[in-house]
Amino acid sequence: MDESNIGAVIALHRKRLAMTQEQLAERVGVSPPAVSKWETSASCPDVALLAPIARALGTDVNALLSFTVTLSQAELLAAVKEVCQLGEEDGAAAMERIRALTRRYPTDAALRFQLASLAMGMPPLHGWPEAEKAAAWDFAEEGLAYVRQHGEEGLRPTATFLLAGLLLNREKLDAAEKLLESLPVLPLAPQTLYAALYQKRGQPEKAWHLARIQLMTGGQTVLQALAMLAASDAPDAGRALEAYGAVAEALGYPPCLLNIQLASWDMEHCDEEAALEKLRSVAEELAGEAVGPGALWGYAAPSEGYAKALRRMLGNSLRMDARFRSLERDPRFQEILKRLAPEA
Repeated sequence: MDESNIGAVIALHRKRLAMTQEQLAERVGVSPPAVSKWETSASCPDVALLAPIARALGTDVNALLSFTVTLSQAELLAAVKEVCQLGEEDGAAAMERIRALTRRYPTDAALRFQLASLAMGMPPLHGWPEAEKAAAWDFAEEGLAYVRQHGEEGLRPTATFLLAGLLLNREKLDAAEKLLESLPVLPLAPQTLYAALYQKRGQPEKAWHLARIQLMTGGQTVLQALAMLAASDAPDAGRALEAYGAVAEALGYPPCLLNIQLASWDMEHCDEEAALEKLRSVAEELAGEAVGPGALWGYAAPSEGYAKALRRMLGNSLRMDARFRSLERDPRFQEILKRLAPEA
């Protein structure tokens, strides 16, 4: 046991939970002065108390003892690549590998974050069966919750955001709302001033790069809001859809993603012919037969690997989307599905 460090670890976890020494002492069954001595390294907790202390602090004994085994950056990237390749071929094998990595490196928060992200994204991307998707999302929930509690400070907000989105998808609305309420809302964003700073320092390339990032992130927020309005029963839903198309085109949003959204709107308004025409353009674009330019920065055709993954994801999404159910017997729709995922 590292007696010089365990007290600092106990104090760190206790303060993170806004817990007093008296509260920790009560939960563990010792006196408040005993906790004080641990945290000042005047004494060390008995081995039998390590598990109760860890439970009270919402951590594990390994973390208390500062015993962590982590992957190097190269090892982490290799593990992610391996899991991605498995996920394309065999969802069960991918999850088995994910769990094996988690058992081997249980306190590596960066690894847990990457594995949880993969467990979230692979099921819809590769069209896993519902049972496999549910098991993967169970793992993702657990992994992101671990990162929220034990990951580095800079990683926790992202883990919280992703976990809230996952809970929304799983209809766990109260839990998602609680997480969203825990995220800080910054009324002032420094990025705008940084762009001005770079411009005044004679660094227009840096200023332009930052401005592009702001446009992409802010534009995505605007598009999500417009898509929500367009999908509603509001009287101006049609205007929201038109605005969505204009903003998406101006930002150089990939036309295929825009046309999927527009096709969904057509189906909701009983215009199957218009929906099929847009889906046909999606298949053509992802096959490299058509590319639409962006107004602010050129939209290049996606790489073959990205296009293949996107084709598979969209094809699986169309097969499962109830809005396109009435097209299942239409040979034109079946041809579109084949072009999106010819290997399916």
